[in-house]
Amino acid sequence: MLFAALSTVGAPKAIVSDGGAIFSCNQAMDVYGALGIKKERIDKRQAWQNFIESHFNIVRRMADAKFAKATSWEEILIIHRTWMRDYNVQRHWAHEKREDGCHSPAEVLGWHKGTMYSAEVLDRILFATRYTRYLDQHGFLRFQNWKLYGERGLAKAPVTVWVYEGTLKIEHKAVTLSKYSVELQDDHKHLREVSNPRVADTPFRSPQLTLIDIAPHEWVLYWRVPLYAPRQITRRVPGIVQLPLFDLSWEEKAVGAEETSSITREGRHLHLIKRSTEGQGTEK
Repeated sequence: MLFAALSTVGAPKAIVSDGGAIFSCNQAMDVYGALGIKKERIDKRQAWQNFIESHFNIVRRMADAKFAKATSWEEILIIHRTWMRDYNVQRHWAHEKREDGCHSPAEVLGWHKGTMYSAEVLDRILFATRYTRYLDQHGFLRFQNWKLYGERGLAKAPVTVWVYEGTLKIEHKAVTLSKYSVELQDDHKHLREVSNPRVADTPFRSPQLTLIDIAPHEWVLYWRVPLYAPRQITRRVPGIVQLPLFDLSWEEKAVGAEETSSITREGRHLHLIKRSTEGQGTEK
């Protein structure tokens, strides 16, 4: 999620959060320092200082009023998009006293973006490695010497594979398809073991129903495959001649071969001439 946010709107000048340990752990502080982000913290038990708390409360109320009426994942996405648009463009009480005429989050933020970084820089700073793979016709991909399930409804589609400490995640357009617990080798790049598969419920389900209704834990989601065999280069050895398939002399040729190619006869069939022993004639 942090990668998606930073690659879309850039790195902000500061991040404001509560006292949650996840926002001030060593890894997070290293990321802030590498991206030039200043870490700010609201006062203890003063949630009103961070507008995100109000944001969460609105989402919570919305879950009761709107999300509860949804009957499918697609309807939930439509409801959420509508709410996001309304929340950003409607007048917000927190901006009523502004003197620049900007009274909604969209007007306040406008076209502003933070410092943009390339994907390679973000990958290195966020302690994760990102790969691109394509799913096969059954929704699986090959990563190193493992076959991993992504999503059957996205056959032949490109997906993103994230590998970080202890976890491998498969995504499509920032939507998580599946996760696996992994153990890396000493080089911290190649997989040693894969376990604990978790398949997410996504809107990319295939319209083709399965023959047997089985749960994700009842079928194989990953397995080890043989390593790619090195390509064998065929080298031409001097002095070797390719022998013909049949050992026939030049006289033993097809009937009609001595005729010119411009003359054709209807019903002509080719026969091989087989010479018999002397005195017994020739058979066709």
